[in-house]
Amino acid sequence: MDLSAFMDLFGLTTGEIQRLVLILSRLSGMFLSAPFFSRSVGPNRIKAVLLIALTVVIFPLVTPWSGEGKKATMLALGYAAVTEVIIGAIFGMLIHWGLVAVQVAGGLMGFQMGLSMAMVMDPTSGVQEGVLSNLMYMTALMIFLAFNGHHLLLEGIARSFTTLPLGGGLPHSEELLRGSVELLVRMFKLALLVAAPVIGVTKLLYLGMGLINRASPQIQVFFVAMPIAQIVGFVVMGLTMAIFGQVMVRELDAFLTAGLRVMRL
Repeated sequence: MDLSAFMDLFGLTTGEIQRLVLILSRLSGMFLSAPFFSRSVGPNRIKAVLLIALTVVIFPLVTPWSGEGKKATMLALGYAAVTEVIIGAIFGMLIHWGLVAVQVAGGLMGFQMGLSMAMVMDPTSGVQEGVLSNLMYMTALMIFLAFNGHHLLLEGIARSFTTLPLGGGLPHSEELLRGSVELLVRMFKLALLVAAPVIGVTKLLYLGMGLINRASPQIQVFFVAMPIAQIVGFVVMGLTMAIFGQVMVRELDAFLTAGLRVMRL
């Protein structure tokens, strides 16, 4: 079926087809970087069907773009589509940084506990990650889904078509830069906050082991310190897990709010 037959079948004009392409472009950008949606879980056909379904649902709510009805050239349409992909990717990336912080914290804790060499293949991202990084990320992702963060993402991207119309260009550079720097700093603060209990306890443990080795060099402290550090680290993680859940709910909500503010919502 050619394009003209498709347009006749559904009663769409050329401008409406262009609008559908631009809506699909912004949603595709979000699917490239947003938490949960960017994970390579399940067949790609399901993602494609979901993208098309969301495009059809959002389409009646979106006003015509600036070049619609003016016989916009393919160059102008291509530039607008790339801009929409970037807008969606920025929105998803800013919120995804909240989960990246937990991955960084897992890497720091794994290094302190002697698990930095233990790598596993993450089937959702297709790359090798540290054991603790993968565990912490999956835990944070479950928390994100538990308080309907994925629904808030979809609501935010749907409302963004009002505040950032199609073909209107990227968000204001000053506002985007301020929000990005703010969330980047918050990401590293969150990583240190999550990893601080394990890092603090293991540092004290290694300090004590060093004093023991100083007092009695005959004791092979290295072979004793690693297993103890892992046991102590997991115990501290278990004791702080309830607090971790509360902190992640608060921080993920803050990342969502900041992302929506960048999108002028």
